[in-house]
Amino acid sequence: MYEKAIIYDPETRDFAMYLDGELVGFARTFQEAETTLDELIYELLNGQYFREAA
Repeated sequence: MYEKAIIYDPETRDFAMYLDGELVGFARTFQEAETTLDELIYELLNGQYFREAA
C-alpha cells in the first residue's frame, strides 16, 4: 500500500504532499492535499496514470 504524508509549511502556508516519501506537490489546505493524494493513489491503483502519460 502507499504511504502518504501531509506536512504544513508555516513559511509558505502550504501543505506539502508526499507519497512513499517523495514530494508530489503542494496544496492550500489539508483537506485539498488529502483529496489530491487519495485521487492520485486511486489512479495509480487503477492504472489510469500510466495510460494517460503514454
